[in-house]
Amino acid sequence: METNEKMIALQMYESRKLQSGTAWLLFLLLGWSYGSMNAMGKQILFYITLGGLGIWTLVRLFTLGGAIKDYNKQIAISAGLGADDLMRLGLV
Repeated sequence: METNEKMIALQMYESRKLQSGTAWLLFLLLGWSYGSMNAMGKQILFYITLGGLGIWTLVRLFTLGGAIKDYNKQIAISAGLGADDLMRLGLV
């Protein structure tokens, strides 16, 4: 990939990626996590079931970090970044 193209891809990734701190803050204060990752149906279901009566919330506490990393990896791939870029960004 050309240097200019790589810079554009990195800029696109940086503008679209989910910030970990923001995602955690929204989850802890509002229970909002799936909506940030373009899964609005899951987010609505999460709210309707009151976080699976708390069980789904506990599970999400342990899986949110990995979900953020997976989401950002998909954003990086769709931006056109290669395997070496994914490694540099810590997404592999």
